[in-house]
Amino acid sequence: MRLPPPPWVVAHRGASGARLENTVEACRLAVEAGAPMIEIDVQLAADDELVVFHDQDLSRLGNGDRRAVERMTSAELGSVELSLVRDDSPNGEPLRGRAPTLAELLAALPPELPLDVELKRFHANYSWLAGGLAEALADRPNVLISSFDWQALAYVRTLLPHMPVAPIESRRPEAVLDAAVKLSAWSIHVHRRLASADLVTAARAAGRPLLVYTVNDAAEARELFALGVSGVFSDHPARLLRELELTPVPAPST
Repeated sequence: MRLPPPPWVVAHRGASGARLENTVEACRLAVEAGAPMIEIDVQLAADDELVVFHDQDLSRLGNGDRRAVERMTSAELGSVELSLVRDDSPNGEPLRGRAPTLAELLAALPPELPLDVELKRFHANYSWLAGGLAEALADRPNVLISSFDWQALAYVRTLLPHMPVAPIESRRPEAVLDAAVKLSAWSIHVHRRLASADLVTAARAAGRPLLVYTVNDAAEARELFALGVSGVFSDHPARLLRELELTPVPAPST
């Protein structure tokens, strides 16, 4: 991964505090904000297309629609108007958008842009998921693959042995350190409640940056960076960069 020196403010699902998460618009806004890396969620649709979507089904973003994303085609998913009212939405207005395919999103972003592609798998075939990802990203530089599903990361490592990967964990610090060793991971990503001096020390000793999700408060981010955390995922990258007085990264050329 080619990134500026830490600390990093990674755009969580794009600039998801200002645009609907995981949309082209959210990611473009994160580029404009100068986020050094953008995190997106990817899963396998029923037609074997990779789609950019976080949840297992549409209930949160699709007005109560209970259809599972893995059981929909990419065209069916893309035809749904999604919306979300966040607690911090401007004027309480819903954020709206549509779910792109991974190919559509990649085509809309600068080719050198650092991306963290988080794999979401619920029932999809591991081989098909990893194979589709290998085909989509084999020639794209500066991509990191992360997941709570460490078996999915193992499949990716088999198909793309040089692709950087990162295990994600919310509860078990020892387990994620062990997974990072087994996967030869580039970095380790954990929930903010796991961030500790011991975990930072262990990650540093192994030569792996520790990144923490999801941090929208500047005071909390400063504490984490002082602890030795390399990066935080934020829904508000522009605001956090400004409040932390970090220099935004110039947008890569398209």
